[in-house]
Amino acid sequence: DYIRFSQMLLNGGELDGVRILGKKTVELMRYPHHDDWFGLGFAVVTDKEPPNILESVGNFSWGGAAATTFWIDPQEELIGLLMTQLLNNPHPFQQQFKVLTYQALTE
Repeated sequence: DYIRFSQMLLNGGELDGVRILGKKTVELMRYPHHDDWFGLGFAVVTDKEPPNILESVGNFSWGGAAATTFWIDPQEELIGLLMTQLLNNPHPFQQQFKVLTYQALTE
């Protein structure tokens, strides 16, 4: 289940009280290694410039070929997951979903 996988990453490698990945391993995965924006398997937000204006620095994410996307925002303790099967990426609803999610935050 991808949401549980994402929750484990948000928790620094732990899920339901069980350590699955080392905390430092997850930190290494989220650290931008390549071109100052790509970690080990994730795009990493390193600044608040567009198109990342809503996202927190340190947010990490990735997407699939058929418009599936997820992001994890450790500062907001937030996971966004959009499961679709639509080719010809990108689709405007991906960004709309993210905007609506961040607009719904109350604190």
